[in-house]
Amino acid sequence: MQIALAVAAAGLLLWLPRPLRTPLDWPVLAFVVVAVLSDLFSPYGPPDLAAATLWRAAIGFFVVAHGLRLLPSDAPRKLLYCAAAGLLLASAVGVLQYWTGIDVVHWLHLRKEPAFVVAPGVPGRFGAMGFFTSRLTFGHVATVLLALIGATLVQGGPLPLAAVGVLGLAAVALTFDRAAWLGLCAAGMVIALFSGRKARAALALVVFLVVILAALEPAVRSRFLSSFSEQANADRLFIWARAVEIIRDHPLRGIGWANYGRVLGPYYDRVDPHFVMRTWGHNLELSTLAETGPLGLLAMLWIWIAAAMALVRRRALPGLAALAAWIAIAQVHDVIYDTKVMYALWFALGLSLSPDATVLQERPKATAG
Repeated sequence: MQIALAVAAAGLLLWLPRPLRTPLDWPVLAFVVVAVLSDLFSPYGPPDLAAATLWRAAIGFFVVAHGLRLLPSDAPRKLLYCAAAGLLLASAVGVLQYWTGIDVVHWLHLRKEPAFVVAPGVPGRFGAMGFFTSRLTFGHVATVLLALIGATLVQGGPLPLAAVGVLGLAAVALTFDRAAWLGLCAAGMVIALFSGRKARAALALVVFLVVILAALEPAVRSRFLSSFSEQANADRLFIWARAVEIIRDHPLRGIGWANYGRVLGPYYDRVDPHFVMRTWGHNLELSTLAETGPLGLLAMLWIWIAAAMALVRRRALPGLAALAAWIAIAQVHDVIYDTKVMYALWFALGLSLSPDATVLQERPKATAG
């Protein structure tokens, strides 16, 4: 998939009319430059090439945004339908997985070993994963796409998308991914904020029904309530504390982009050598600040602020809802390093911020006179 992305990008560079401009050109370039420099000047040396170039998923944004310039004007909506169809299929698989634990990819002989994970707090049941090997990745990707689809529906999108939304919400609930639920809440608030009164009333009704249905399932209810428990989140508090220590020891230049895994060992071992969850800082700002320093954090924030401002100017509610969902998830997970989740986000932003894409945007109503 990544090779195909590179080929698509090369083709667009050869064939696209100039200038090639989007609102994210300079912010993305600035972050990539800072990330590369942070590795070159890291006291720990650079990580392997695959890790050092994890920012490469951003190419997906430019492929979508500029690729639409070569396609008919209704291409953004058709691409959205394709994404919705994929989400519908993956969600159906996810719901089936909850009851059976089946790995459809393995069943089709496309994966050597079956992948499954026991649903948290529900013996005999399994977390929904769709076609991924992680319930969290599936939950995060589905949430970004659900935000995109939900906002399109609010702006008058075709009613069949509602079926995708219902099944998608059920699948996300069965991932038991609390961050995904948080992301859906953030997207819902953005949609309500930028929608009309009727749309807000309809959204409130949907949220009410979803909450009631979720509350009727003891496992989902228990998992949701654990989000507010300090004891249930002790592992995340531990990880955040170690991230703060790394930042304290490397306050200016950081440890180098994608170097977190190479550096964290002594910090964890000093407090709890048996702590097994050795990942990034589980927070976008903490991880970025630890790896790239204040300059990298500013460049990162520039990307999302520039994206949000451009989306608001264009009244591109679907892209704004997807961005809000992703940012909410990024406060408790390291989604920026998960290229599968980032492709979903860059797809949503590419549809909304393409120089020629207007189909997913709300048009001002004509006024008499």
